[in-house]
Amino acid sequence: MNILARLRGNVRGVTIVEFAIILPAMLSLICGAIEFGHMLFARVVLEGAVTEAARAATATLETKESERTAIMRASIARSMNDFGTAPGKTIDITTTVYRNFSTAFPETYTDANGNKQYDKGEAYVDRNRNGIWDNATPVTGNTLGGPGDVVSYTVKFPKRVLFGFVGSVMGYGSGVIPLSASTVVRNEAVVSSTS
Repeated sequence: MNILARLRGNVRGVTIVEFAIILPAMLSLICGAIEFGHMLFARVVLEGAVTEAARAATATLETKESERTAIMRASIARSMNDFGTAPGKTIDITTTVYRNFSTAFPETYTDANGNKQYDKGEAYVDRNRNGIWDNATPVTGNTLGGPGDVVSYTVKFPKRVLFGFVGSVMGYGSGVIPLSASTVVRNEAVVSSTS
C-alpha cells in the first residue's frame, strides 16, 4: 500500500508520456501545413510561369514555331525548377489556336436540362448575330498560331508530394499533386520584317 501511494504521487514521467501522445498529431499538423503551403506557392508560381511563357512565345513571331515552343518550355521549366515533378512524370503543355477572341470561347447559353452541354432550343447569347449557337472554334494545323491569332495555353504540372503520409490524407496517395494553369493571349498582329 505504501508503494502504491508513492507511485500515485510521483509525476516525474508524466511530461514524457504526454509529449509522446501529442507528438504524432503535432507533427502531422506541421507537415500538413508545409505541404499545403508548398502546394499553394507552386500553383501561384505556375500561373505566373504560364503567363510569362505565353508572353515570350507571343512576342517572338519572327522565329520558327519550334523555337518559340522551345522558348516557352524552357521558361516554364526554369520557373518551376524549385518544385520537383513527381517521379516518372513530365510537364504537359497544351496550346489551342483561335482566329479571334470571339471564337476562343463558346457562346453562353442557359442549360435548361442541366446536362452541361448546349442542346437545340436552349436560350443562348448570339454574340456574332449569325442565328446559330457557336462553340469555340479552334484553328487546326499550327501549335502557336500566327500574327493576330488568339492562343490558349494550358500547363499541367505533376508536383511531387513532400510528405507521403500527408499526401495520402489529402487525397494524393499516388505521390502526385496535379496542378494546372491556363491563360489566353493574342499574338502580335504584325511581324516585323528584317531588311
